[in-house]
This record gives sequence, structure tokens and C-alpha cells, in this order.
Amino acid sequence: MRGSEGQTQAAWVPWSIWTSLPKNRRESCGKDDGVRRILLLDEDAELLETEEVLAEGFVTAVRAPLTRFKVRDALLRLREMDSLSADLRRKTEEIALERELLVRKSNHLSFLNRVLSRATATLDPVTILVKARSDLRYLLPITALSAAFWTRAEHGPGLSAELYMPCLLSPPESDEWQQALIEAAEQKAGAKVSEYRQICLTPERKHKPVLAPSAGRLLVLPLSVGGENFGCLALMTVKNLRLAKDQVQTLNACVNHLALALRNALLYHQVKIQADRDGLTKIGNRRSFESRLADEAVRHGRYDQPLSLILVDLDHFKLVNDIHGHPAGDEVLRDMAALLGEGLRSSDYPARYGGEEFAVILPHTSREQAALLAERLRQRVAERVFRAGASKAGLNITVSVGVASLASGGTSQDLVLLADQALYVAKNNGRNRVVLAGPRSLLQPGEAEARALDESLRLESEDRGEAEGQDKRLGVGREAGLGTVQDRAVM
Repeated sequence: MRGSEGQTQAAWVPWSIWTSLPKNRRESCGKDDGVRRILLLDEDAELLETEEVLAEGFVTAVRAPLTRFKVRDALLRLREMDSLSADLRRKTEEIALERELLVRKSNHLSFLNRVLSRATATLDPVTILVKARSDLRYLLPITALSAAFWTRAEHGPGLSAELYMPCLLSPPESDEWQQALIEAAEQKAGAKVSEYRQICLTPERKHKPVLAPSAGRLLVLPLSVGGENFGCLALMTVKNLRLAKDQVQTLNACVNHLALALRNALLYHQVKIQADRDGLTKIGNRRSFESRLADEAVRHGRYDQPLSLILVDLDHFKLVNDIHGHPAGDEVLRDMAALLGEGLRSSDYPARYGGEEFAVILPHTSREQAALLAERLRQRVAERVFRAGASKAGLNITVSVGVASLASGGTSQDLVLLADQALYVAKNNGRNRVVLAGPRSLLQPGEAEARALDESLRLESEDRGEAEGQDKRLGVGREAGLGTVQDRAVM
């Protein structure tokens, strides 16, 4: 009795036959939607209500005797029922399709909202990239993520790039990632990379070895804001990856959100560097130095770890500006800042204290260790030939150095005061020397000590011929472990 697709079959069932069927048979027939049933009533049968006919699963009821008109009317009702059923099925399919599209759009918006909210929650590029690496795995089978950002180099026509790469790479894999990012940056920016630095992305909790880019498929996506490219994102996936259209659209939207967040983070980082760094030497400035020293002093008082400070002053620097010009003096200051950073730990903090004065904060460094470092610095400066603009001969410059360590109960201001007084002694005892401030129970000299120090310095300036005897009065001597090249005054 079942019809083929697109056709409807009708069963004409007499009421007497229907009522004689067992209840379970009638329920089974009622569940069969493949056949429409029309009820036939005998001439003398009692008239049934429409609700009762429909409740039994019949489309309509026709009373005998059957006529052409009655049959055609029943078939028309059947056709109307089929037409309504087809419309309902079509509407149901459309609603199901719309629901599926809405679910996919909702998932798309939820994913983008997650990416955007996590990316804008911080202004650290490393944190943004690490979170993006985690989020993008909901969209693609990513095995590694890296990025490159570039700006125009300060000196020369090339690019200055920052390469954010996975950690714990072997040398060959690191070189391959580096080469891939540099090539991508040069292709996107249309210029050569003249200088770059690598930044390590935080590894995952369950660290897995990161393979070289050639081991998979590398998707390089440009990062741009306002039509200007400033970087690119490199996603490493499996080689046979195929992306659907909606995946491509979601990925592009995600990268656009990340580009805006990364641009803001890089601008903030750049402004912060400009605020914390000296514009000429690119090391810490006076404000950042004081802030860092105050933090280290608090840490020193909390954990009772040694803290030392070195103050360096270029001897007779005014003559460099007067004889060779201020551009030559700027070159000397830049070279001095670069030399100052050589051999320092990542926890040490060099800064330009002011003019031709420099400072180095040395956490977890004792007084004797700081003195050794200061002496090595003095020797390197004395042996260095500094550039002086167009001058081919170069310049030989010396420095005077004051060293001090913070004792219990002292503050950052006390440490700076004592190191500055040690530097003052060094400059007034012939320059080109290291003066090591002696320990005190509380590093806060009183007025009597200050007057005694000023008096000894005045006597020194009056009689240079008695320098050796004056050195003895100030406590100049060779301390064990402080080197043998230059005498030092110990306050």
C-alpha cells in the first residue's frame, strides 16, 4: 500500500472493519504515516463527530453509498492534507537549517569574543600570543605559533624586527624558524631586515617538542591596522590541512582582532620604553633608575639580600664637547652605555644618572663583588678607544667610580648618597680610580662626618704634592680581592 516518493496512497476502511480490529492493530496502523486513511460509514451507521474521526487517525469520513462527488471531495481533502504536510516539512527543514546556521554563527561570535577578550586583557605581546596559540587550537590543529613585528631601523634603510619564537628549540630548528620569519617579514614589508632580536614565547604546561617549519604547513597571515602592515603571524599545522570557507572567514576575523590588540600592546611597549629609557643612550633614565632602586631596596630589606650600587663619571668630559663638538660627545656617551652593559646579568640595571654620570644597580651583589666589577669596568674604559665623529684617532677616556652597598636599615636614598660621596672622593683624588665606600651600621652620614670629609678634600686640593700622604689619611689602600691595578679609597 505504500506509494513511491512524491505519491500518496489512500486506504478506504469501513467503520465496521476498523472497530473489529484489536486495539493494538489499530494503534499500529495509526502510527503508519505512509498511508492516508478514509473512513467509510454504513448508511444506517451513527454519525461521528469530526474530532472522533481525526482521533482515530482518519483524514475524513464518507457515508455510503459512494458517489463520484463524495469520492472526489475526499480526494481533494486528501490532496489539501498532503499539501499542508509538504509545506510543514519544508518549513521544518528551513527552520532546522536556520537553526544550524544560527548555532554556527553563535559559535563563531563566541570564539571571536573569547579571542578578543583574552587578547585585550593584557598589554604584553608575549601573553597575547600565548593566549592566541591556545585559542586558535579550537579552530585549527596548530602545532606551533610564532610572530614577527617590524619597524623602520633608526640607522639605515632596513627594518628592525622582533622575532617571537617557540622556546627550547635545537640550534638547527631555531635557525630555520628565524629564517622563515625573516623571509616572511621581508616579503610582507617589502624591505630587508637589517637588525633583529629574538624573544622566547612562554612554553606550554605540557611542553611538546616543536618541529621545524618544514615539518608541517606554515600559514603566514599579515597583521595590519589602518591598511599598514606591522607584523605577521605564522601558524604551523599539518601538511594536508584543508580549510573550509567558514574556517577561513573565522580565521581572518580572529587575526584582525589580534592585530589590533598586538598593535596596542606594541605601541604601549614602545611608549613605556621611551618613558623609561634615556633617549640618547637607550639605557634606563633617572626616573626609572630611582624607581628600580627603591624596589630593590624594599626587596633587600624584606629578604636581607645584598644590594650594591656603582656610580660612574666620565673624567674631563667637558673637554670632549669643547674640542670635538657635542656630536662627538654623544657618540662617546652611546659607546659608554654599550660598554657599561657588557658582562652584566639580566637582573642588573644600568642607567644614565645625568649628564656624563652613569649608574648600575647590582642586586644580590656584595660590596667586594661590586668593587671587582667596578675595577674591570674602569680598566675596560681606560683601554677603549672611543669614536669621536670624523676623527680617525679616536679618544682615550677614563672614569671615576664610586661603589657602595646597602646595610640593614638603609634606604635607597642612603645608598645613592654614599655612592655619590665615594665618587666625589675618587674625582678629588686624581680621577681614574675606584673608591669603595666602607660599611656602616646605618648608611646615613651625619653633619660631623660630612664636614670632616669636606675638610679632607679641601686639604687634598690645596696640596697635590702630598697626594700619597692624603691617600693614607682617607684610607687609600689595597684591599684583598679588589685587584692590583689601581689604588682605591675606602671610606
